[in-house]
Amino acid sequence: MPLLRVDRLSVTFGATEVLGDLTFQVEPRQRLGIVGANGSGKSSLLKAISGDVTPTAGSLTLGPRTRTAYLAQELEAGPHESVYADALHSRPDIIGLRGRLEGLEAAMAQASGPEQAILVEDYGEVQHEYERLDGYAFDNRVAEVLHGVGLTESDQALPPSALSGGQRRRLALARLLLQDADLLLLDEPTNHLDLEAIEWLEDFLRLSRAGMLIVSHDRRFLEHTADDILELQAGSGEWYPGNYRQYLRLRRERRAVRQKEYDAQQEYIARTEEFIRRYKAGQRAREARGRQTKLDRLARVEPPADDQQIRIRLRASSTSELIFQSDGLRLSYSSPSGDGAGWELSMPAFTVSAGERVAIVGPNGSGKTSLLKALLGELRPLSGRVKLGPRVTVRYYDQHLADLDPAKTVLTELQDAFGLPEETLRTFLGRLLFSGDDAFKTIRSLSGGEKSRVALAKLMLDDAGLLLLDEPTNHLDIPAQEMLEEALQDFEGTILFVSHDRYFIDAIATRLWVVGDGAVTMQLGNYTDLERRRQRAARPVIAPEPRSPGRASIPAKPGREVKGTPLVEGVEDRIDELEAEVRRIEEQLADHQTYDDPARVTELAQAHEDASRRLRALYQEWEQAAGG
Repeated sequence: MPLLRVDRLSVTFGATEVLGDLTFQVEPRQRLGIVGANGSGKSSLLKAISGDVTPTAGSLTLGPRTRTAYLAQELEAGPHESVYADALHSRPDIIGLRGRLEGLEAAMAQASGPEQAILVEDYGEVQHEYERLDGYAFDNRVAEVLHGVGLTESDQALPPSALSGGQRRRLALARLLLQDADLLLLDEPTNHLDLEAIEWLEDFLRLSRAGMLIVSHDRRFLEHTADDILELQAGSGEWYPGNYRQYLRLRRERRAVRQKEYDAQQEYIARTEEFIRRYKAGQRAREARGRQTKLDRLARVEPPADDQQIRIRLRASSTSELIFQSDGLRLSYSSPSGDGAGWELSMPAFTVSAGERVAIVGPNGSGKTSLLKALLGELRPLSGRVKLGPRVTVRYYDQHLADLDPAKTVLTELQDAFGLPEETLRTFLGRLLFSGDDAFKTIRSLSGGEKSRVALAKLMLDDAGLLLLDEPTNHLDIPAQEMLEEALQDFEGTILFVSHDRYFIDAIATRLWVVGDGAVTMQLGNYTDLERRRQRAARPVIAPEPRSPGRASIPAKPGREVKGTPLVEGVEDRIDELEAEVRRIEEQLADHQTYDDPARVTELAQAHEDASRRLRALYQEWEQAAGG
């Protein structure tokens, strides 16, 4: 029996129908990803299932004894004295039984005779239920889940009201995972999580026996967790079997088929109408009337719905070949509360050349944004300095969108920054889905996604040759993320960016600065390349078994070499050699004297690009060989 059955569901707010005639069901242990543009009704669907929103029409039916747990986007601090206590009270049934056991233990210590026998019997029944709920292991599980979502022991001692927005979301996620529900309703569960916590959550959900509805803009997360995809568009839904990557393929195929069917029918209609026009008054008038009747009864094929997508194009001014040069940096941060919290970050000597795409990755609070601010010149390092190349103009994208004035309208925000006439800007804003009176909305009244589009508008109207981007995909829906990726891929300048979006990093980055344990290490390639290197480093080395005396070895079949044999070892040797070559090139590029010879810089940049391409191919060859 399904965990959830949704039948012809409609949800309306005022005169706007958000969802209409939506039907689907979720089976036990099924993980359903829900995608769609901002405003397509994803969060409204989860709120309707959780009971926070009343449907206008249709029905929602949960299976017998199905328990749900809901992670909302907007969160409030819990009332308990500490984060740990708040997580512990996510299971009132276990906490209630624990209180009853303690009360019965106290009563048994005071009772005797028949009264004590009755209390012992009651204690046995309560204890049996407590054991069934795994109550004795619950405290350890609370600590494990809190640690998994990135809340340290010092965080766990804080009152919930003292947490930041990101930490509060981690606590809400921990509470949800501890509820042991049959159906999880997850609304943007990866918001504010760093990569380590996201990957931990993926593993946790893959092992969970619960059914799930997952609303997310994190495409890699959907790819790793969802079994099927429900796409919401124009109030209705369409089901796609398989994970996110399969959804993309099926969606393209379905839309191509529908477009072909629509075009064929339009061609038939045009031919028929032309026949009717030519013969409606002649000898073939009867035939023309018959064709008109058939045409009137024809069920019309609808064309594929147009995606409302923003259109982004980024211009780049010319710059020097050298963008950044540094002999190393040391940064630090101390909490203003005086609680001893903070970090220190050291970075070796580095250079960044024109046209490079560098992604800065690492845990939350490790100093990634501060590193961008140091490059921007807004944060003074403890030691070291950064030299910006000549003729380099910079534009910074702030993840908190702090450079937008809440009191201004969308239009005046851009007018004051660029001095362009209103008519030009309103036409331009239409490309970012600000139509009609949307241009006169104040910044403070906009949603997170709309504010992000205003910040993108400022990037588009500028022509900086260097972009420093801090979490640019935050608040953007999947279509907007894809448009931004395409624009950055076509951008002819240099990009350094902080992101937790693995899809986005893979699409843009050619190098990584990996922040961790107070230091920055520089890696070649994108996030998938980094994962491959980590997997290769973590693969155990298995020593060959000693051959038994007098026992002949059995040769492998020709063309089939297994793990640990010359095929894998040969690829690994070539990878080691090429990685060493890349490091030598990067050391030369890090030497400021290299830039005295522009021809040498061009030669090294080309060698770096060639080595990077060959190394990527070797990583793929190693994966195939190591996979048997």
